[in-house]
Amino acid sequence: MKWVRPESRSFHLTTALSEHGYLYLLSAVFIAHLFLAHFLPPAEDELYYWSWSQNLSLSYFDHPPMTAWLIRLSTFLFGHNLLAIRLPAVLVHFVLLYKLSTLSENKTVLSLLLLTPLSVFGGVLMTPDIPLVLFWFFYFIWASDINSRFSTWSDDPISRVYRQKPVPLVDWIIGGIYLGLGLLSKYTMGLAPICLLFLLLGKYRIKAWVQGFLAHCFTAVVIFLPVLIFNVGHKFSPLLFQWEHTLHSVPFSFLFSFLGSQILLVGALPFLLIPWILVNYGTLGRLPSYRTQLFFFFLPLIFFSYKSTHHFLEANWGIVAYLSFWPLSSYFVVTNSFRSLVWATISLAFFIPLAVSLAILVHLFHPLPWIGIAQDRLAKMQGQNEMIKNLAEAQRPVRNLPVFLPTYQWTSYFLFHGFASANQLPGTGRASHFTLSPSDPCIHEKVLFFNPSGEKLPQALECFKQKQALTELPLMIRGQVVSQWELLELSKAGIGK
Repeated sequence: MKWVRPESRSFHLTTALSEHGYLYLLSAVFIAHLFLAHFLPPAEDELYYWSWSQNLSLSYFDHPPMTAWLIRLSTFLFGHNLLAIRLPAVLVHFVLLYKLSTLSENKTVLSLLLLTPLSVFGGVLMTPDIPLVLFWFFYFIWASDINSRFSTWSDDPISRVYRQKPVPLVDWIIGGIYLGLGLLSKYTMGLAPICLLFLLLGKYRIKAWVQGFLAHCFTAVVIFLPVLIFNVGHKFSPLLFQWEHTLHSVPFSFLFSFLGSQILLVGALPFLLIPWILVNYGTLGRLPSYRTQLFFFFLPLIFFSYKSTHHFLEANWGIVAYLSFWPLSSYFVVTNSFRSLVWATISLAFFIPLAVSLAILVHLFHPLPWIGIAQDRLAKMQGQNEMIKNLAEAQRPVRNLPVFLPTYQWTSYFLFHGFASANQLPGTGRASHFTLSPSDPCIHEKVLFFNPSGEKLPQALECFKQKQALTELPLMIRGQVVSQWELLELSKAGIGK
């Protein structure tokens, strides 16, 4: 899948130098990721996934189990710390960007991609997107190989006569394994076999591939069984939650917000090159490797763009579409004779995300005044983490008491900092894995409750007649107090009895 132009020796020299330069840059980003993984404050969802890893399950309320399994393996090997939680993300990013470079003759676009927010910061945070993109990429490479073999077989009439099925069953099973592991990572993986289906359906006779395709789907379902069993045990409420999560109606104009978020994350190149791809489809579509890339790029992009006109989509949902786009962009750079157009397009495409990455890096060390405290997510995560860390140190004598929190985010913070019996209070916050089997606070004689100072106790805690404030803490963001929180001790029989 690499493109070579043997007629130009100087081009080969340039390519060789760019390959070395890219590897140096990738290694530098890897080292920077290790540093960021240690020092960046934990995101609430990262600690939420860490809490899953402490109680391994067939699946979880919000997502399949792969993220929790990887965190459990990493923390088992390297301890319960932020670097260990994030190490799988750092390693997957390195492997993925290295493998992408083997599919791209020119490394210019990939080098710039390394410096975008999706790479610099997304390559550090441990989320379900990390195993998803890994197994999606493996599946895409496998699908490209399948398509190449079908193309060779289809072009040879003798092969078509003597080999009715050019891909053996074992190879279909390998693809099913990739698909199943991807489904154990995030439900978005369900788009991958749809891309393959349209890829095969439009060019090859159905009898040649349908049995293998069904076999690979069956293999994936077998691997996906833990999630299905988990959902059956909980009356499919996890899958229904994910379905309802996509049904929040939004105006059509949200499409532009979604596209804007994609440009901030990875740049505008995937959108700027769409006209070039369409114009050159006749050429690209005849080459098996490019045809695979086209289907695995366009179908997810069209799907998520359409969904964004009807329902709320988070910015990270569309990232799988770009995995097959970057080799296409390399072909644009290598084959286009209008060099000024190439560099103008690339410069325009990456100006915004590179500026965003630079601004965030500067903000880490010197807060930018035009980013308000209310919009400063990094400072908020830092402030929340420090507050609960200090609380855990100061309240060691009561850390073994059941403590109830108003949201899954606060519950995750408390668990991470040593409150072993932290629970999300039923009826507060959004549903989560903590509320899937809710803990009734009223079965205890004494509990702790963490809440904004002065707020009325929730109805679920009215069984407790006595309350005492153990401590009050300020939530500090960039040196300013933005809210006050208190840790209450609640008792049925009176404090101290």
